[in-house]
Amino acid sequence: MDLRERKIGIALSGGGIRATVYHLGVLKWLAESGMLESINYISSVSGGSLCVGLIYSHNDKKWPSSRQYLDEVLPRIEETIMGSDIQVATLLRIFPFWIFRRVNLLAKVIGKKWGVSGVMSELGESPVWCANCTTYQTGKRFGITQHSMGDIVIGHAENHDFPIADAMATSAGFPILIGPYALKRDDYCWNASSFEPKIARNDNPIPGGRYFHLWDGGVYDNLGLEAFFHISDSPSGGHLSKGVDYIIVSNASVASSFKSRAFSSRLRRRLDIAKDQVGALRTRSITSHIRQQGNGMFYQIGDSASRILRNSAIDTADVRQIITESLPEHQAAYVQNYHTTLRRPSQADFRLILRHGYEVAKCTYLAENIW
Repeated sequence: MDLRERKIGIALSGGGIRATVYHLGVLKWLAESGMLESINYISSVSGGSLCVGLIYSHNDKKWPSSRQYLDEVLPRIEETIMGSDIQVATLLRIFPFWIFRRVNLLAKVIGKKWGVSGVMSELGESPVWCANCTTYQTGKRFGITQHSMGDIVIGHAENHDFPIADAMATSAGFPILIGPYALKRDDYCWNASSFEPKIARNDNPIPGGRYFHLWDGGVYDNLGLEAFFHISDSPSGGHLSKGVDYIIVSNASVASSFKSRAFSSRLRRRLDIAKDQVGALRTRSITSHIRQQGNGMFYQIGDSASRILRNSAIDTADVRQIITESLPEHQAAYVQNYHTTLRRPSQADFRLILRHGYEVAKCTYLAENIW
């Protein structure tokens, strides 16, 4: 199957810096196959949003060609990530005034340390990029694109000037650890949501207050699927939005195993459990859809080359050669269990995570489309 002729929507999950680097590896393989030009829609969460924001920032706010990504953008991003630890820089700048607005401070650090500047509306028209957050007041997905931002309850602000660095930080603002982004309501003009009549009948008014508080998009949907995949009770599990006929899901999130007796940690654990359950439901829906429709691929962190190709019942000399040249299962497991944080990885870990994302994308494509 020649994916260069498809209209691809790609979903990049959350998972901290692990997800950022893993997705960079996935995109490296797509670029080597000449597929970046076929991406029409990008939906990202947390670490996925950091990944996309860095790509735009290192290519003059334009989505790169496959060749640009390989030759120029990816090397610059590696240098940027390895050159500054944004988590440490953020913690060192926290003063009492900032203690409840750490994600706003994280945005400032991303802008200064990673060189991210400009606003979302300055990005190129295509592909559409949606950085996903969660609105605290409504519990809905708050999407930030170059065209508009908002959720189905609040409505949407069009032609906004929301900073790219703020979109990245807000999407990655995990509750408890980082906290919500404070978006001043009166700074933007909010158009009524298309769902407003239904909401009004249910006596559910748009939340008031001076600020909308935005959290990590993973609280609502850690895969970032809802932007262009609609779950339904149909046998196919759902359907793709107009303008997308092929879906690629890059999942670098993992089930939480966090354990602690601290109150804040117990609260964090409850949030993790909720995210895991929602993520499992969405994963089942999208994988069912892909199996039935044959119009997508699911790249799961932790899947080694041997596991991917073995599950496809392939037994050839070529496959054995690929497995020999790829990371063994214990190294794939190491990447999967890499801590979810914004800390700068070591050079060795950066290269390992990048390689793993690349190999998962390559082997999944080979297993499903070539052999």
